[in-house]
Amino acid sequence: MSLTWEAGEAVSIQAPAQFKKRPGTLYLTNRRLVWVPQGGLAPTVSVKHDDIKGLYVNAEGSQKVMVKIVEMRPDTSHGFVFTSGNAMKERNDFKEGISAVLAERQLRANASAAGTPAATAVSSPAAGSPSISDSGSAPGTPKPSAQSRIGSSGGPVRKGLNGSGPTAELKIRFELLKQNKDLANLHRELVMGKHVSEEEFWESRKHLLRNKAVMDQQQKGQSSAWLDLKPETGESNAKYIMTPQVIHSVCQQYPSIKRAYDTYVPDKLSETEFWTRYFQSRFFHRSRSGRGANEPDDDIFDKALEEDEEETKNAPKRIKLDHINRLVDLSMTEEDHFESYTSPDNTMAAGKTKESKEAMPLIRRFNRYAQRVLNSTVGPKKTPATSEPLNMSGVERAIVLEDLQEQKEASRIVLDIQDTRRYFESQGGDLKGSEIAEGQDPADIIKRCYEDFVNNGIELNKPFQIPESTFDTLMKSVKANRAKMMPPKDGSQLLPSQLYQEALSCHAAGNEILRHFWASTGPEKAAKHSRMVESLKKIRDENIKSLMIQASSLGVECLDAMKMMLKPMQNAIQKALKHAEMTRPKPAATRKLAYTP
Repeated sequence: MSLTWEAGEAVSIQAPAQFKKRPGTLYLTNRRLVWVPQGGLAPTVSVKHDDIKGLYVNAEGSQKVMVKIVEMRPDTSHGFVFTSGNAMKERNDFKEGISAVLAERQLRANASAAGTPAATAVSSPAAGSPSISDSGSAPGTPKPSAQSRIGSSGGPVRKGLNGSGPTAELKIRFELLKQNKDLANLHRELVMGKHVSEEEFWESRKHLLRNKAVMDQQQKGQSSAWLDLKPETGESNAKYIMTPQVIHSVCQQYPSIKRAYDTYVPDKLSETEFWTRYFQSRFFHRSRSGRGANEPDDDIFDKALEEDEEETKNAPKRIKLDHINRLVDLSMTEEDHFESYTSPDNTMAAGKTKESKEAMPLIRRFNRYAQRVLNSTVGPKKTPATSEPLNMSGVERAIVLEDLQEQKEASRIVLDIQDTRRYFESQGGDLKGSEIAEGQDPADIIKRCYEDFVNNGIELNKPFQIPESTFDTLMKSVKANRAKMMPPKDGSQLLPSQLYQEALSCHAAGNEILRHFWASTGPEKAAKHSRMVESLKKIRDENIKSLMIQASSLGVECLDAMKMMLKPMQNAIQKALKHAEMTRPKPAATRKLAYTP
């Protein structure tokens, strides 16, 4: 016999673990946390997701790998010790799984507080299903579910990202927390630690939500596997493989094939017979090495070929020019060119020659595919009932040529110098010190300079040799300066990885609270400002102090590295608290009145 689970319950994580020194297995399901003793059939510990308050883990490198689960009930907790050879990884898996559960519960609580339902998973048929429906949408395209239309009844609902409801935004938040571990840790530290509210946390991360929403709305491009259908063996025994994705793509590209499929399969032809005849038809070989004309007649696919060519030929031949700028619309000047001295070149008309007539269906198909790609990229445009009025100011700016306008001289202020001699003397005043004094001969000055060079043993016509000792002294000086400038080993090299990650989380949480603190200095946000002050004090007195104690137990180098990491944070917190103390309104002084009987 095996352990019996509840209906609809699925196990996501499991690992061997001890509870009160008894061996067993710890499970995390989609509903609860369960511990079952070894050989047992009933759980000894069962904690539902909504009853989990938090979890604690011991430091990495400890003798035992432990996790402690705290329940909502007071003074109720459960400690588990992981016993396998991969205990650290299993503990981290449980930690991430339970953290995701707590984050999802917080999102549901915020949604309930806002008066909106929580996010609901809506299932849809998988794209590329082999069954081809006769609906207006493409085969395999999921249809919107009624459950996804949140806010269709009842009171007004606050709009979320891109006009969606708040439920969609909550779902995007939860997906971001699952994908970004650092963001999830920061969310758990700030929101679940009651430092900031959920809305305050996401206020500065609108860009993340917006980018995620855009990525989720992007449609996956159509597979190109249907374009490269090649037989696996030789021509004598050709074998094609039709996957559901290929069938979906072929029916989406060729509506006539889809109609034939719906008509003949499976009542008149089996699916294998239908696709076998398709690969032998002119429809399939019309654009493959000119084999289409040599294929046998097939009433089903010859009719589909005629329908496809007719649909391609009857496509819109001209784009509507209602919204084209009139300045670039050549049709606006057709009435000015009523006289023509040349006749149209009919030799360039499509389909007049045999070669062009054979190529026209292929060219039309290429144009149709290009139009589909362009429409999927640009999207449909709304056509207003009437064209927009012509903006005359824009037309005037466009038709005015600057070269034909009258040149206007720019107004300048004329510089009037009354005494030009004094002005130029002041400009050349720096040259007075370089003049040669009276009575000195320049040749004598040059001769004395040459004698100084000769007496000092300097010969300008020979290379000057630098002693090797000079190079050695310079090299020692460079090495000494480089050693002074190089920073010591940082915390990532000295601290254990678990403690280093805790320091990074503390630093990130402190920066976030500081950002909220400086953004709430106005009088209209006095309540939030007070909360941020208390949060900064908690970071300083509890988180940073705890990290310092853990680092000091590992040695002096670890303590110095921790101080170096947290010193900027401590200085910033001290500056913020000092600013809060200076700007805090002082109580008004009470005035005592003397009583005279």
